[in-house]
Amino acid sequence: MVVCMPDNITDLEVKALVDGVNLSDGHPRMSLSSTQSEIVAGFPEVFAQTRKLPVDVVEKSARNAFLSSIGQHTALSDGVTFRSCYSSSTAIDMIGKAIRLADRKVAMVEPTFDNLHDLLAGHGLSIHSVAESELAGGTLEDVIPAHGVLFTVSPNNPTGAVIDADRLHQIAAACADRDTVLVIDSCFRAQDLRAQYDMYAVLGQYDLDWATIEDTGKLWPLQELKAGFLNWNVGNPLPLARMYSDHMLSASPFILRIVELFAEDGRHGGYDRLRGGIQSNRTLARDHINLAPAYPESRISVDTFRLPEGVEASALYTELGEIGVHVLPGELFYWAQPKLGTDLIRISLARDPEAVVTGCQRVDQHLEAWRRVVIR
Repeated sequence: MVVCMPDNITDLEVKALVDGVNLSDGHPRMSLSSTQSEIVAGFPEVFAQTRKLPVDVVEKSARNAFLSSIGQHTALSDGVTFRSCYSSSTAIDMIGKAIRLADRKVAMVEPTFDNLHDLLAGHGLSIHSVAESELAGGTLEDVIPAHGVLFTVSPNNPTGAVIDADRLHQIAAACADRDTVLVIDSCFRAQDLRAQYDMYAVLGQYDLDWATIEDTGKLWPLQELKAGFLNWNVGNPLPLARMYSDHMLSASPFILRIVELFAEDGRHGGYDRLRGGIQSNRTLARDHINLAPAYPESRISVDTFRLPEGVEASALYTELGEIGVHVLPGELFYWAQPKLGTDLIRISLARDPEAVVTGCQRVDQHLEAWRRVVIR
């Protein structure tokens, strides 16, 4: 029997790879900078060099360069265990399997990218939704599952919300009190300076079990050459090392060396150019779509717009796809309560400015037609 499943976000992103204006996936598809192009031109030499080095030397050097370049200096201490991964999704899948074996309940932030939920649910886990607003402020007594796992994202996708240091102290203390493992996906950290306080220094102040995911896949236009880093505290009850060895041996040393070189470029102006380009494209998008931004303070490489009454995101997504413009409907980010996203569309800003302008103009033109026919 063939099992039919509804499309998830990545299914929609795959469809956008075929043709048209792709403002769907958040993967970086803008042009390389001049210094990045120089690094790419040296790939044959990088490949030859990494063949001669022990993998653990390349791995540690890449992780040290990347995490220190985004403010995470305490992550490099002896109290932190890590493994390099093909991607953040690989790391999340390992975490899901480890949680199942540890027999812990899970609470996860909503909205967020649906594959976080789907990867964990694929291991048979029952996942309770926690509103992002509840994690951002207020009491935590009813939010954190005792002897369970709290899975959150900072900066979050699609909202761009960041858990600041003061709030992380509160969450970490509450998790420690309840014997709750805190898992944080920080794959967009490099795009938002507000997220670049030393998170590991905060976590280390508590008798707390935690795991984090850091990733380069949203940063540099390297045609899916990327790596993730799964990090956790020594003594963590989740069998993460074993789950890692079930999946893989190591990330590619060649790619890890590329990560190191791009992190060093980032430290010397590359991150500033990245963030500047994202903000410039955000301004262009908001200038060319006559809609209110749903998350005005977001600084990550996507932007979300609130649709007028009478327009449903899934229907608009379908019609835009028919004219060769690919966005994402908001329903799928609300993995437990999809109705909360029916009036939202998300676009990617990790593109060249021309693509952002062209796509946004076509979205707005189509909405004008809807306004004349559908919107009362």
